[in-house]
Amino acid sequence: MPATERIGRRHFYEPARRPARDARTVRIGMLGCGQVGQAVLARAGRRDARAGHVRVECACALVRDVNRPRGAPVRLTTSAGAVLGAGIDVLVDVMGGVEPARTIVSTALDAGIPVVTAGKTLVARHGPALRALARARGVSFTYEAAVVAGVPFVGTLSRRPHAAGVDGISGILNATSHFVVTAMAAGATAAQALARAVELGYTEADAEADLGGRDAAEKLTILRQLCGERLATVGDVCCVSVGNLDQSDVVGARLLSGTIKPVALAPFDAGRCTAWVGPAFVPAGHMFASLSGVASAVQLRRHGGEAVTFAGPGAGPDVTAATILDDVIEAAAGRREAPDFRPERGGGCAGARVDHMWFVRISKPEAVTACDLATWLGDLDVPYDRLVSDRAGVYVRTAPVPWAAIERATSVVRARGAAALALPVVP
Repeated sequence: MPATERIGRRHFYEPARRPARDARTVRIGMLGCGQVGQAVLARAGRRDARAGHVRVECACALVRDVNRPRGAPVRLTTSAGAVLGAGIDVLVDVMGGVEPARTIVSTALDAGIPVVTAGKTLVARHGPALRALARARGVSFTYEAAVVAGVPFVGTLSRRPHAAGVDGISGILNATSHFVVTAMAAGATAAQALARAVELGYTEADAEADLGGRDAAEKLTILRQLCGERLATVGDVCCVSVGNLDQSDVVGARLLSGTIKPVALAPFDAGRCTAWVGPAFVPAGHMFASLSGVASAVQLRRHGGEAVTFAGPGAGPDVTAATILDDVIEAAAGRREAPDFRPERGGGCAGARVDHMWFVRISKPEAVTACDLATWLGDLDVPYDRLVSDRAGVYVRTAPVPWAAIERATSVVRARGAAALALPVVP
């Protein structure tokens, strides 16, 4: 995005001086004014949105094209300097991506301006550095809207040491992939489900970030960092596309008393995390099994099996805007970045897979019978809890085993001309 002024606090404003005004009014500057940005403006203008008698007004918004129509009146600019020099109390980032958002956000924090962002890519890739900068300058850097905005809980991890000290994270973090899998469970094909999701505005026609797992992997990375894995990166996460599913997986999961959901998993084991994003087998009794459509959820599991679950609607523009405004009001009230109390866990886990119970689907039963599979699993030291079959395939729920054992077993099956898919079982 071209800028008409150099980005640097000494070149366009005096950060220590801001105009005096009514304490009930909070002035924001925005990076971006797309669907979410316009929803922020619309909600800020509602009488019932003035929680605690605080009025939020936008000084100006940074955009690529000032001539593009917007859904709410706002001063538009192509200059980052104009936004940061407008005497704002809080900077709101709804731009998306990494640059120029990272540079502008860093400049604002360095100048002592609190920042609220919905940018999951920015936080996943540069969150630790930006949090450290905010802490050094005594201001807040909040991103509740970056991870499942409809279920605001990130503050629990960022400010509460006991809540952050979890032994595992699991969640349904992407509304689009959940909608597609739910539709498949109701009988739709993957293509039909995706077309419907596009029609309803849940995703763009190119939905690879959603279905391929990148969106959920970024959100999971943020959560891992907040739980002490400071070196966690998106590249550490093993992503499996929802596009690998077919109707036989849905049927097989049902035969094994479960269902298939798009799940993010990050169990911590002796300081080492194995992170997974993609389809997973969810037992019928698990609370994720009862969720459908665009619902999202996050479960934090502690030693001994104790779990705390946050669940709610998927994040649309209006839901995201409400969460952003809550963060704005809290930031303007003087909240600062909390000290980093989280115990540091071991390093990243590039290429690692979740090693526990697995759901295995074997297609082409004419090539591999249930008896064949039972024999091979025994020979390969892969014990199983249940094994069922129908005309479409053979389905297995294994006992806890290393991923390497599952990989060997599926390789043997594929060598016999059958198709195989292995998915983790959500604990």
